[in-house]
Amino acid sequence: MKLYPWLAGAWAGVLWFFTFGVARLLFAVFPRERAGEVTVALFPSYFAATIALGLLATIALWKLRCTARDNIALVLQILALAALASIPTLIQPAMAGHAAGSPGFVRWHGVSMALNLFSLLAVPTASLLVLAKGKE
Repeated sequence: MKLYPWLAGAWAGVLWFFTFGVARLLFAVFPRERAGEVTVALFPSYFAATIALGLLATIALWKLRCTARDNIALVLQILALAALASIPTLIQPAMAGHAAGSPGFVRWHGVSMALNLFSLLAVPTASLLVLAKGKE
């Protein structure tokens, strides 16, 4: 149990910091096109870090799960991992076929944002499910 909270916290922290810290700052400071270029350049590192932390947190949870609540948390984490992994492997290549701002780009960008948002919510929810059982 000792490793899981750290891994899950780091995973959620990277998700939230990049989405609401780094990306928002870039778009506040740079022109939209330049901010988009910088954000895209950071994506490989962002997705590598979040997927690696997610895998480790999920393995840690797999090993410690002992309640139905833990199993629900495990499913949430697996879905969050699948959502995150689909962005660089499926969504970004689809976006690359469209010019920035075009309807196709906007559609795929919306899918990407929805998947990232799901992960932003699923990871801390899973963590709370697991950690709350100690207070019962």
